Amino acid sequence: MTIFNIPVFVINLKIRTDRKLHILREFSGKKEFQVEIIEACEHEVGAIGLWNSIKHILQNLTKKEDDFIILCEDDHQFTEMYSREILCRSIVEAKRMNADIILGGVSWMNSMLYVSENIYWVEKFSGLQFTVVFRKFFDKILEAEFTAYDAADYKISDLTQDKFFIFPFISIQKGFSYSDVTPKNNLEGRVSELFEKTCERAKIVDKVKDFYDTTDHPFEAINVNDLGNLTIPTYIINLPEQAENRAHIEAQFAGRDEFEVSLVDACKHQVGAVDLWLSIRKIVQMAIENDDDVIAICEDNHEFTANYSKEVLLTHILEAYRQGIDFLSGGSSGFGFAIPVTKNRFWISECLSTQFLIVYRNFFQKLLDEPYDDNTDANILISEVTPNKMLIYPFISVQSDFGNSDIMPVYNSVNGSIDNLFEKSSKRLHYLQDAYIKYQLSSSDLVCR
Repeated sequence: MTIFNIPVFVINLKIRTDRKLHILREFSGKKEFQVEIIEACEHEVGAIGLWNSIKHILQNLTKKEDDFIILCEDDHQFTEMYSREILCRSIVEAKRMNADIILGGVSWMNSMLYVSENIYWVEKFSGLQFTVVFRKFFDKILEAEFTAYDAADYKISDLTQDKFFIFPFISIQKGFSYSDVTPKNNLEGRVSELFEKTCERAKIVDKVKDFYDTTDHPFEAINVNDLGNLTIPTYIINLPEQAENRAHIEAQFAGRDEFEVSLVDACKHQVGAVDLWLSIRKIVQMAIENDDDVIAICEDNHEFTANYSKEVLLTHILEAYRQGIDFLSGGSSGFGFAIPVTKNRFWISECLSTQFLIVYRNFFQKLLDEPYDDNTDANILISEVTPNKMLIYPFISVQSDFGNSDIMPVYNSVNGSIDNLFEKSSKRLHYLQDAYIKYQLSSSDLVCR
């Protein structure tokens, strides 16, 4: 197949003549494409109609010699970044990486990973307006179960790990103020706003990559035995009346001489999450008075996992310090979106748990200066104070569920809820770690921890 003969199947409802005219204009003069307008399969559920149309194309309209095709919705619009060279180079590179799909642009995504020039791996996405589908993925789509509760983009996203997008985007959606598949997109300007926000998120990947890149200056191996009797000042937040929590946390640190433990009476406030913020402020003030360089802040429901070791923790603390981190989390029940910085450490947009945090001196005053009120949620606010935060994976810390949380009372009556949240976060990070090893480390000489 040459670059002048890329099969493009455009899905169009017969009554949508305005969209048909639009899409024909988009491809006009682009001789690299062989465009065919396909009458959409109609269904009372728009998402099912779109899915049936995709299946019809893959099953009945593709040729055996087609290594890949482009599925196109009739609201696709090329951006000023489009060029035949970028598209073809991206397709060749994606094929080399054994991709199932590569998208010209996405309207939403969560975590992502820089792979090579113009190509990014994505955890989950929405937007199928311009999608290169490789033949090896055809059968998986054709065999997938699809219900009225599914969406075609999310379904395809869930069917494969080998999914990528081109950035800067070469394709976005034109807003027609009506959508058969996504009713929310009927709002004026919503579609363009979605793509703009997604572009901004993608740019964060580049910023994080450039800021924390260790390619030119890889870490020297750290021998923990050379650190002598290094201890970490560790401040544990506890309500005196919660004896069970206190006994639990004392047992967690028993025999771990890398920690210099101090129990700190929790501050009391009518709002539980404000209690936590006031307690964190109290600890930071103590750390400044004690001239601490780095501290651990712990809640009394913290529990070490089997992945914890003194060597693992100290190595992360020292490496994160070299990268200018403000705080480092040992494990989180939620994290927004994440970007791998090393194999076992991730930059995160937000950290939703504070049961085990490593906090550096350069962050102390920033925390004290941060305004707060009765609506403050410590788990959220601490992430908003700084962009320089990371999460260790596999987790070295989780929360023990005592059913007496002041901060997340909704989970007190739901057995296993906190465990489920940590498990869900862990699965997401494992998925990202696999992609990092497969697509970034495999093409690099980096040796990351």
